[in-house]
Amino acid sequence: MTNISDAMTAKTWQKLTPAPSLREILRRVLFPFALFGVVLLSLLVLSWYLLLPRFTRVDLHGTSRELSHLQTYVQDIGEQSQKLEDRRLALILPLDGSPYGRLVQAKMSQPSLLMFYEKLQNVAQTFLPEQSQSVVLKVIRWEHDVIELTGDVRNVGLQSMAVLAQFVEAVRAMPDVERVDFPSFTRERDGNIGFHSPFTIRIYLS
Repeated sequence: MTNISDAMTAKTWQKLTPAPSLREILRRVLFPFALFGVVLLSLLVLSWYLLLPRFTRVDLHGTSRELSHLQTYVQDIGEQSQKLEDRRLALILPLDGSPYGRLVQAKMSQPSLLMFYEKLQNVAQTFLPEQSQSVVLKVIRWEHDVIELTGDVRNVGLQSMAVLAQFVEAVRAMPDVERVDFPSFTRERDGNIGFHSPFTIRIYLS
C-alpha cells in the first residue's frame, strides 16, 4: 500500500510541477546565443583586418593597393602618361621655336671639340714648317665657349719661349677665335728633352 501511495503522490507531483516560463527559456538560451554572437563577431573582425587584405590587395611598384582601386589607378596612370607624351611632343615637334629646337640649333652652331683639336694640331705642326714637332699638345678642356689647352714647347733649345709666343699668335689668327690669353712664359730644363716651355692657354671662341 505504501508503494502505491508513493507512486500516486509522485504522479500528482509531476502533474503539479509548472512548465518553465518564456522568460526562463530566454534566460537559458540567451547566454549561448550571446556567446556565439561575440565569437562570430570577433572572427569577422579578425578576418576583415587580417585575412581579407591578403586576398584583396596587390603590390604595385612597392605600394600596396586594394583591388577596388586598381581601375582608378590605371586611369590615373593613363592620364599621366598622356600628359607626359604631349609634353614630349611639345618639346620635340616642331623644332622651330621649341626649347628642343633652340637647343639643337645652339649645339649645331658650336664647333666640335674634336674638329677644333684637329685644327690646333694642324696649327702646331705648320706654323713653323722647319720645326713641325716643336709644340706638343697634351690636354684640352672645353667649358662653355672657353677652351683650355695645355702643352709643351720643346726641341728648339733656348728659343722655346719665342716659339711659344709665335704659336699663341697663330692660334689667335684661327677662325672662330675671339681672343687668347697669353700664358706664363717659362723655360725649364729637363734631363731627357733639354730646354722646354710648358704652357696653358685659354682660348675664347667667338
